[in-house]
Amino acid sequence: MDAASLADGLQRYVDLMRGGSGQPRRLSSQRLRADLDAGELQCPHPPGMKATTTFIVREGHEVAVKLYRPEAPAHGPAICYFHGGGFIFGSIESYDVIAASLAEQTGAMVASVHYRRLPESDYRAAQEDCHAALIWLYEHADDLGIEPSRVAVAGDSVGALLATISTVMARDRGEPQPVCQLLLYGTFAMEPGRSCYASSRDPLLTPQRIDTFISAYQRRKDSAFYPAPLALEDLSGLPPAIVVAAEHDPLREEALEYANRLRDSGVQVDVSVVPGMIHGFLRAMRMSPAVRREMATIAEKVRGYLWDNAASIARATA
Repeated sequence: MDAASLADGLQRYVDLMRGGSGQPRRLSSQRLRADLDAGELQCPHPPGMKATTTFIVREGHEVAVKLYRPEAPAHGPAICYFHGGGFIFGSIESYDVIAASLAEQTGAMVASVHYRRLPESDYRAAQEDCHAALIWLYEHADDLGIEPSRVAVAGDSVGALLATISTVMARDRGEPQPVCQLLLYGTFAMEPGRSCYASSRDPLLTPQRIDTFISAYQRRKDSAFYPAPLALEDLSGLPPAIVVAAEHDPLREEALEYANRLRDSGVQVDVSVVPGMIHGFLRAMRMSPAVRREMATIAEKVRGYLWDNAASIARATA
């Protein structure tokens, strides 16, 4: 892809991500390297923001959750955020830049969830960790100083899939529903053979990389569990969705397809395709003014649900 077609500053991010190509190919080493190099992507946290890692203790394992708490009024809103990484990579460390920026620009506490990854665990384990974290926020609202009626769910790439299914699980089990879903350049199909995958010109999400992620998911999915969002029969009764796609992302097609499915099911949807961007572009905030501008736009949309809802509650109880 011609660098001129990319948004300003994005090529620096691409070069940085490609710079590790000579590193050891062992999976554990790649994960470690991504966490060690996370500082290259991170932006300084604003004054007053507190970042704390805690753990949800479940039967047989624990789920790490990193809490980003900006200076904000007591009993403010919260966002439950699930990182990307193809189910194989990604962590609360390597995706710090997105979680921290969401907290800073929305004024909400953000809970970034480190779910179990493939191939060591299966997809169902990852999804159940994410759903458990969402419900944990509601159960511990008083401890966390958040308002349970103002909780949103968010995710990027496979994190958008995890956010979607967490919301569907909550609907099916009669549990509290988030006020909105923020779905950032999500994967919603997880089926091989799409022509847009084979023809991908995204400099980082290549056809080979897509095949690796989908193959891992297909090998480790449970046919008796929830399928990928585009295979769900019933999408009704879900909270409003903010769907963000990227111009050069091979997953753009399925994001738009999923947005249409939501609309057809009666769900309110705000959908945008960001020009000049590739898959995962929000991690390039430190390098790209265009990415920072887009994050500000996204955050403003989310604030409309988190804070306007608070005003509605105040009026209703006055």
